[in-house]
Amino acid sequence: MGSPSAELNVLESVRPWYQNGLQYVFKDSLPGIEELEKPKRQQRPGVPAQPRQQAQSRPQQRPQQFAAQQNQAPQQAPAQQAAPVQQSPQQEQRPSFDRTPAPKPSRMPAKSKSSAQPKVNFPDPQSWPAPWSTLAGRISPRVQIFWTYAQLGQDLSGQADTARRKLFQSLIGYMGLPKGAISFWPCTAWNGNDFENKSDIFWKGVEAYGVKFVACFGDQTRSIVAPDAPSSSASVHTNGVQMLMLQDPDFLKNLPPDEQQLLCISLLRLPLF
Repeated sequence: MGSPSAELNVLESVRPWYQNGLQYVFKDSLPGIEELEKPKRQQRPGVPAQPRQQAQSRPQQRPQQFAAQQNQAPQQAPAQQAAPVQQSPQQEQRPSFDRTPAPKPSRMPAKSKSSAQPKVNFPDPQSWPAPWSTLAGRISPRVQIFWTYAQLGQDLSGQADTARRKLFQSLIGYMGLPKGAISFWPCTAWNGNDFENKSDIFWKGVEAYGVKFVACFGDQTRSIVAPDAPSSSASVHTNGVQMLMLQDPDFLKNLPPDEQQLLCISLLRLPLF
């Protein structure tokens, strides 16, 4: 019967006759029927068909010929076309990422020599008599205030009162000042039986160490270091120094800590540092 795909190329006008077998009856009288049975070659739309002989007659381009045409192309370019601009070696050089970047200027301001803390020239501790020589070796350049009381000479002689020591330890903690801001400086000396007035040594030390504040505990102490100050005054200025008049330590040591702090609250109001 032939290939079934041959019916795809049959014209619609003769398809009924073709399917009824007349193709064999009239095959001799229809010489073109064999051409219809041959499958036609499909072509892509929009692409004109070219004769096979013309396609076969075109010589294939070899790589050597293509290279020769490329070499001849610049010679055939028009003269008006400008040649490409050649970049200088400096322009062609690309930045290297391996180079170490230049250090940036520091943003930190230079330390001025004037900001350095000046050296304090304190007297030689051994230049003071006992017991001041013992305290002079402990005075810090940060000292801001002297604390003094009449019984201090006795406490420094080896006969210290334990209750007074605890009192002043508690008040120093209550002040909350940096270490070295407070120093004790006696205004009396203990001879074993009684106190000796040493106000001259006391004021010499105030001047030598440059303190501007004095905490004076008790009326007896006030009468030694500032005899002209009124007894009712809570604060007086003497020799360019502000003095706070506070209660006697033998009175304060018998009070609860909160009452001790309340009676010495004026210490917190001093413009220290």
